[in-house]
Amino acid sequence: MSLGKPKLRLVTYMCPGHPVELYELVLQYLEEQVGCESTLVYESRSAGPLPDRVDPFTADTVDIAFLSSSAYTKLLDTKNTFIELLPVTPVFSHPKNKLEEKGYYSDIIIHIDGSKHIQEFLDLRGTRWAYSNEDSLSSSIVILKKLKEQGENSSFFGDKLRSGSHLNSVQMVLTKQAEASAVDANTLAYNKKYLQDGGKDVIVLESIGPLPPYPIVANKRLSAALKTKIVQALLKVSQKPIWVNRLKKYGVVKFVANNNDAYQEEREIQDAVKEMSFGGTYY
Repeated sequence: MSLGKPKLRLVTYMCPGHPVELYELVLQYLEEQVGCESTLVYESRSAGPLPDRVDPFTADTVDIAFLSSSAYTKLLDTKNTFIELLPVTPVFSHPKNKLEEKGYYSDIIIHIDGSKHIQEFLDLRGTRWAYSNEDSLSSSIVILKKLKEQGENSSFFGDKLRSGSHLNSVQMVLTKQAEASAVDANTLAYNKKYLQDGGKDVIVLESIGPLPPYPIVANKRLSAALKTKIVQALLKVSQKPIWVNRLKKYGVVKFVANNNDAYQEEREIQDAVKEMSFGGTYY
């Protein structure tokens, strides 16, 4: 028996947009490299702690959380004294990320049948637009910012349909229930192969980014020694070919250093569009 091994409680709020198998793989890697025993909770209802209950850091029911940057900045705004950003983040492959830097992209997508008359963002005027939810940086907030920079607002689009998730938005474009959308590029990249005909009818019109990286947040009660081991193990994954190949399946190239300065951009974007919204119809 291994009663002496440290226990690690992980939660991911990044599914179903990201495959839960990615976070199961990270768990397995940490167990092997850190020498811990871990459990993983999958919370798909929100990109961060649910707003109508005590957050798991305060309640001390989680040690490590994978959540969206928007959810993380909200936690910071509450002055939560039990959270600490781990100084490490995954790097994902993307056609625009040639230097393999931290951060991710928002892909603006259309159906291939629309490409004859939609060749740039401004051609989207009057289209049926799908977005995951109002709080999504990659689906909503950066698009509102782009509209503002063009002297427009959400009335630029025709019908605005709240899909509920990035995956739903992709499906709505594929089935022509929506003419366009913006989604987390990593959601699109991983799930394309599962779409009809490999998703060949969903094409990327434009990519916005890099956006602030996905934060990995720790419970401050977790021992400093264990947090250091976790960070060091993740930073060294690129030196382990077997694990590099396993992570590559999910688009992860490596892990690199991260810090809170990376989230100032998100605050600036949110502040720029605080008076704007889509106010669409729930689909």
